Amino acid sequence: MFLFLLVAAGGYLTWQSAQPYRVGVLLPASGDDDSEYYETLEWAVDGLNREGVGRRIELVPIDTEEVPLMIAARQLIDDPSIRVVIGAATSDEAFRIAPDFIKAKKLLITPSATSGDLPRMFSRFGYIWRTTTGDRAQTRIIVNILKERGTRSAALLYEESTYGNTFRDWAAFYAIESDIELTSTVAFERGGELREAVSAACLLDPEYIIVAARGSDAAMVLRIMDEEGRSTRLIFTDAARTQAFLEAAGDLAEGAEGVSPTADRKTGFFVAYKEHFGRMPDDYAAHTYDSLILAVAALARMEAVPSESPALAMMAAVSGRDGSFGWDHQGTAAAIRQIRSGRLPDLTGASGPLEYHSDLPGEPLITWYVHWKVEEGDFRSNTYIPGSFGEKRTVQMLETMIGGENAFIQGEGGELHAVLVTTSSDWENYRHQADIAHMYSLLLENGVSPEDIIVISQEDIPYSTMNPIPGHLYHRVGGKNIYIPATVTDTPITSEAFVSFLLGKSSSEIPFGLESDSRSRLLLFMTGHGGPGFLDFPDDDHLTRSRFQETIQRMAEEERFSRMLIVVEACYGESMGIGLDIPGVVFMTGASYHEPSKGAEYDINLRQWLSNDFSMSMTDIIVQHPDQTLRGLYEMTYDRVSGSHPRIIAGNATDLNIPVAEFFCA
Repeated sequence: MFLFLLVAAGGYLTWQSAQPYRVGVLLPASGDDDSEYYETLEWAVDGLNREGVGRRIELVPIDTEEVPLMIAARQLIDDPSIRVVIGAATSDEAFRIAPDFIKAKKLLITPSATSGDLPRMFSRFGYIWRTTTGDRAQTRIIVNILKERGTRSAALLYEESTYGNTFRDWAAFYAIESDIELTSTVAFERGGELREAVSAACLLDPEYIIVAARGSDAAMVLRIMDEEGRSTRLIFTDAARTQAFLEAAGDLAEGAEGVSPTADRKTGFFVAYKEHFGRMPDDYAAHTYDSLILAVAALARMEAVPSESPALAMMAAVSGRDGSFGWDHQGTAAAIRQIRSGRLPDLTGASGPLEYHSDLPGEPLITWYVHWKVEEGDFRSNTYIPGSFGEKRTVQMLETMIGGENAFIQGEGGELHAVLVTTSSDWENYRHQADIAHMYSLLLENGVSPEDIIVISQEDIPYSTMNPIPGHLYHRVGGKNIYIPATVTDTPITSEAFVSFLLGKSSSEIPFGLESDSRSRLLLFMTGHGGPGFLDFPDDDHLTRSRFQETIQRMAEEERFSRMLIVVEACYGESMGIGLDIPGVVFMTGASYHEPSKGAEYDINLRQWLSNDFSMSMTDIIVQHPDQTLRGLYEMTYDRVSGSHPRIIAGNATDLNIPVAEFFCA
């Protein structure tokens, strides 16, 4: 019996060692988003199988041009023989399937999904990886090119999609860092009418327009600019670098320039690819090749250390420093064999070193980009530039934000009145109501009486049909339920009703007015959506900057407060405070005039952001540093928020050394 078991065990091990490394593929084999992925992957697999890595490598491809993405993803997730999948092609697709891969504990490696939100949403899980740095890096490179040319103004024209939104999210950020005025950010629908959008981008006569558009749309922008005789120069993003752009633009493409991801020239990938295929590679060919290297390396590590999760196996595979091998078939095969034996060599990719952020698993440290130009009907490489997922510099508070003598009317402050308002509703705006609920909880914990806190919100999220746990609202993933019924209205309010409330008047929507007086300390905390010079209210209603500031001025004249802190958590929030010059009033916001604010704490089960970065950072600092001043709160929040520039406006003030507790404690 013992001999039988021994033979059986040996037979099982022999059978197991003969099983292939099966790698799923969720990429298009045709259509607009095809980047010749399969040709590159098959070339890589054939070469590694010839060299031998210890097991055969087998691709399990599903053409996402033919099979609906979610069905294709479920097929691979449900296949127990597949633990690693290469895909998806686009950021929109990656966002849709990533939560399911994380829940299934299977690795997803995308060569070409470059949204800036991917690492912010999913990196902490360790299951979503990519071989190209996000378009945040590309945005910075484009702005740096303009800065080096001495550009003073630029506009952004972008496709309204997950792809285009990254450029929208970061163009203003890097323009501010580079002292370039971003005159406008204009969205357009892919494949739609572009003339009106082009006119809007040109309205303030910028020196350049950054165009984040795919081939045919990019060509149409060129044609419109030519037909209208506009002199503003254009610089394109990587999506324009296609044959479709050259064909659609014709002679107008000559001289067009842009930026695209590429391989480090020192790897020799261009030479090897051209030798095999007889042509130069597409933008993402090297990164597609690297996706296979990562996939097989992770599988080899799982075999060597079965106790590790796929996420830990991948992290180990990219952290090795035990010898270095080349990216080609021979070098990669040797590295994989080393990993199977338990060692961790330093992996090299076709695009360059496969090095990843230790605190952002799945996000490459560096991707190379090429600044290209169309010459003689073809794309010519100009300059090669390394791009990385860089954080913003810490810069000092702008002196122009504060002027005058006294931030507040002197004298003892009276009772604290807190007004917490969210102007949005519906499930996709979860974070706005969560920010309000979190602030409400913070004030209660700091001794503020519920009678002194007024919450104006529809509060439809806690009992939404989308909410898996009715009556629950979260501000942190895995945190406690922060929902405490406190709203004074469960129906949408108009901007006029809100203004009336601040002025002490009731309305059919808000049945009472704010009861404050000349000794009151007043906190006004608002969350929702905004645009340049307005805050959104339901049903296409807007509260404009002029109407808002007129209201605050009237409150001051009617002596409705002694001191007032206004906190606005909304995109383009600074635009509501520019020019605010009222004694006793300080205005803080998380985003400058041209910037959107960013979400924080993404929950893969709810598929929603649980907070905004500015709100979360600000409240964390208040809790951690309760003795901080308003000046200190601003400076610390400015340093902590990533992705936008918090602003403070304090008319008639140079001294902001009043304690934060004045507005957040009883």
